[in-house]
Amino acid sequence: MLFARLSSQTVSGIEIHGGAAFIDRTKESLALLGALPEFGVVRENISVIRQGKRSGMKAWASKPTFVVGKPTWKHSALWFASAIIHDAYHAKLYLDARKNRGGRQPDADDWTGTTAEKKCLAVQRQILSALDADQALIEYVERCALNPTYQGRNKGWKSWLDYLKRWW
Repeated sequence: MLFARLSSQTVSGIEIHGGAAFIDRTKESLALLGALPEFGVVRENISVIRQGKRSGMKAWASKPTFVVGKPTWKHSALWFASAIIHDAYHAKLYLDARKNRGGRQPDADDWTGTTAEKKCLAVQRQILSALDADQALIEYVERCALNPTYQGRNKGWKSWLDYLKRWW
């Protein structure tokens, strides 16, 4: 089949858009997060989780949207859950910074810079630990925190080129 059938569902107030397998995996990942107090960060800062070619958080959208690439959602429900909280925290940082600036667009560093990435990775690691993740996953996140610019530039037109290079 050339085009997969896409559909939508709403879970815990979050819209999910994608194919059947993506929706099922997203529901499974949200269920893992739902038992944790940090799930509030997800519900308050992500309105839509959408299947896409690569992962990234569109925190500036009228409905903040986490676009998720296949390597992320296919990995495991646990890894996908940790990616959801990671990007929900990016959205939280964005929305908090925008509020602090009186509704004006925040600086990229406020929500995607090195310091912001370290905060998001710390939350991701915390969730992986809380969900009894394999030590290898936790160590992977810890290694990412040592190089929090792994995702590329966060400013200017070259940031878009770096986004297009993402394999996740």
